[in-house]
Amino acid sequence: MSTPQQRVHDATRALLDLLEHGESVSPEAIELRSELAEATAEAGHIEDAYYQVEELAKDALREYGAEHPAAVRAQQALDAVTAIGEAHQAKPDSSS
Repeated sequence: MSTPQQRVHDATRALLDLLEHGESVSPEAIELRSELAEATAEAGHIEDAYYQVEELAKDALREYGAEHPAAVRAQQALDAVTAIGEAHQAKPDSSS
């Protein structure tokens, strides 16, 4: 299993490759952006992850509507980042 930092690296590279040939709101890009936001949160960069996933959710909703699988995936990523952030705040040593 890869580390959160490795997942951030891998998702960033894949997203950059995709963006050279596609749009930032294609279903594949939304999946990669979701993975990147979740991995960023797991790596401890909660504020960055919140920003990424909030923009992602808005983009997916605007492009596809709430029922589309890409928008559902973006919402799942938002929920996951929120849960990671809450768990991070709950840790006694989260101030470091």
